[in-house]
Amino acid sequence: MDRLVIDASVVVASLLPDEPYRSASLRILKGFLSGNLELFAIPLLRFEITNALLKAISRGRTKLNDAQAALREFEAFNLPEREVAAQDILSTAHTYNRSAYDAAYLALAKSEQISLVTADKHLYNAVKDKCRLVLWVEDFKQPL
Repeated sequence: MDRLVIDASVVVASLLPDEPYRSASLRILKGFLSGNLELFAIPLLRFEITNALLKAISRGRTKLNDAQAALREFEAFNLPEREVAAQDILSTAHTYNRSAYDAAYLALAKSEQISLVTADKHLYNAVKDKCRLVLWVEDFKQPL
């Protein structure tokens, strides 16, 4: 069974209908929900999802009721969370010149020795040539 670290960009893309990588993100979440894929996240994920939904409301992309429904859907995913040592996050952030938030996902991928799947172009483009563990959301193909 494939195992991945998932970041907030993929989850948000699965929750908001106007996200450009929604289809690929939904495939990943459906693989997880059907038991064919293991996903892991960091505890920060729920805050990033909530913040992204808040921004979507403020930008007129969604309404409060729809954002609340999306948040309930996310919570129902019940994604397993793994802690990452602050020292590992700091070291990873320094190595890849990324924020501690991005580095936390990368550090988890490194500690679990699995790929991080992302729909965050800035993160992906910044580390794709330096870190073999980062995977673009549309590039993940689950075996049949």
